[in-house]
Amino acid sequence: MKILSTTLFKYLFGVIGIILISCAPVLFKLHHFFDLQLFFSTFSGVVKDFFTPAEWHLSYISLNTLEAKYISFFEYFTGPYIYSMSILIASLLISLIISFVLSIVTFLSKDFPKKFLLQTAKILESFPDFSFVFLIQIVVVYVYLKTDILILQFYSLGDNLVYLAPILCLSILPTLLFFKLFILLFEEEWGKSYVELARSKGLNNFEVLLKHCTSNVLKSVFFQSKSIVWLSLSSLLIIEYLFGINGILYYLRADFSPTGTSFILLSIFTPFFFFYTVAERIVDKEQIMRNVIFNNLNLSLLSIQQIKSLPIFRKKDSSPGISATLTTGRKNLFKSLNIKIPVLIVFGLLLTSFMYFIIFDDQIDQINYIYNKEGEMLSISPHPPSSSILFGTDPYGFSILQQLIVGIKYTILITLVIATTRIVAGYLFAILYVFYSNNKIRVAINSIADGMHFLPLSLLTYILLMPVLKNFTGIWETTLMERLIFQIVIMSVIVLPVTTSSIGNEMNETLKKEYVQSSVVMGGSLIWILIKHLNPILWPKILLLWTQHIVQVLQMFVHLGILSLFVGGSTYGVPDISELSGMIAISREVFMTKQYWMILPPLFTFMLLIYCFNTIANGISKKPIFFSKND
Repeated sequence: MKILSTTLFKYLFGVIGIILISCAPVLFKLHHFFDLQLFFSTFSGVVKDFFTPAEWHLSYISLNTLEAKYISFFEYFTGPYIYSMSILIASLLISLIISFVLSIVTFLSKDFPKKFLLQTAKILESFPDFSFVFLIQIVVVYVYLKTDILILQFYSLGDNLVYLAPILCLSILPTLLFFKLFILLFEEEWGKSYVELARSKGLNNFEVLLKHCTSNVLKSVFFQSKSIVWLSLSSLLIIEYLFGINGILYYLRADFSPTGTSFILLSIFTPFFFFYTVAERIVDKEQIMRNVIFNNLNLSLLSIQQIKSLPIFRKKDSSPGISATLTTGRKNLFKSLNIKIPVLIVFGLLLTSFMYFIIFDDQIDQINYIYNKEGEMLSISPHPPSSSILFGTDPYGFSILQQLIVGIKYTILITLVIATTRIVAGYLFAILYVFYSNNKIRVAINSIADGMHFLPLSLLTYILLMPVLKNFTGIWETTLMERLIFQIVIMSVIVLPVTTSSIGNEMNETLKKEYVQSSVVMGGSLIWILIKHLNPILWPKILLLWTQHIVQVLQMFVHLGILSLFVGGSTYGVPDISELSGMIAISREVFMTKQYWMILPPLFTFMLLIYCFNTIANGISKKPIFFSKND
């Protein structure tokens, strides 16, 4: 009974959070900016609608009559919702099966086959999820031109529903993520004693993997699959948009009312919440919550005497100690070519963009028409690549190469600011989470973080940012800097429960070590414990988490750009600043017109950035711990 009441309480907590998020856009309405009274009245109206079955419908504009039409929630659930969820579930199941088979093959392979599979997965992981639609379409068109056979249908029109193509495209990214997870978990299991015992009895490697390791690995995969489902939910929305699927995203954008948004988000949240809740009970999941060992100890915030004894305040310290080892570890970390080369690539792109700003003041040429020497018109924008226009132009005649050079600095810098803000805020709140909150507060934070995995992150960001970054009147009530700050805050705060829980639980693990307990008993202050014990151990993990957030932010920029939501905002659909995600917005039109030169440069640039930061993350994760046991 207690389990049931706890589950229902968590679900109710999630419902309230969803309604609050759905009502948030009213805070940014024209002439009602941050009107809290309007916000709470909207919130109460949505709650009232939940108990009024007559309001259980979604609205959309008919393309034929341009009139508002309504669809009941029964029609939504039996039609568009089932369509979208069928694609998602099928892709996840296919991904799980393929990744498991590939991981077994990779683990049992040696030398070249193993390196080839791992390197291929690493390269494919750098592709933004929408690019798989683009690449597969090129293959299908090529096969059709050569054989006159259409192997895949790419667009959903009326009753002609497409399944195979969206399932195939959506399954690629989770397959790569499951594959990496399987490899990691199999490697961990392979070093355990029961594996040696099984091999000593004469079992071959395949039998050991399949009969003994797989059961443990599958259980771990299930518990860690929430993050993969989280990413797949966001990818589903982009796949729907590119394939013209009238599914979840279509009706969310058509009916952007607080009530409609709440119902749609709940339709996504509810099945995953209860599935994981029930499944975790069935497999006897261990308690996620890690109790902090300092609940009953009052730590002083600061001890001046202890701080003065730190090596950084000493004139000379002949003994190496932990701090010296940490400094050496950090230096060695960045000596690795796997980290140094991608860092230099990112820095080179930034330097090129800033030099172009200094020399040419971010000038972007516009060429609407091209004439020959006789004055005859040769082409009208968009112009394909040529010797005079290296990467060609976009539909408005603007040089794609110059847009790339100008926009790269905005993309990289804003991404770094958002990722850094997430980590710094998560670290600070993790201190409060670990040292100043009771068990109930920690359970609540973990519950919120857990529930976040059942809502598409890109969709939540789109809901919160759309009223701020889209301008249909031509007159802004906010400045560009205000919009950028707001976007940074929203994209940082939206994952704050997840980062707080993640960093806080890492802190808890370190606090359980005996030498940390001894430091507390001997009177160590909070600042002392953070500087001397927590930070040295957390440094590589936080750095790894930071690079992972950079990749996530880049993927989110791609998603928002496809949905015509640009960094800094847009007026009548035109981005206010030249930024890479704005160049992605024409991706759907490019798929139809086959003018691929307009999408390849920004796509390659995003791939290069994601590949660089993934390589940095892999390099960090493979570095040894900076301290020996004697330290």
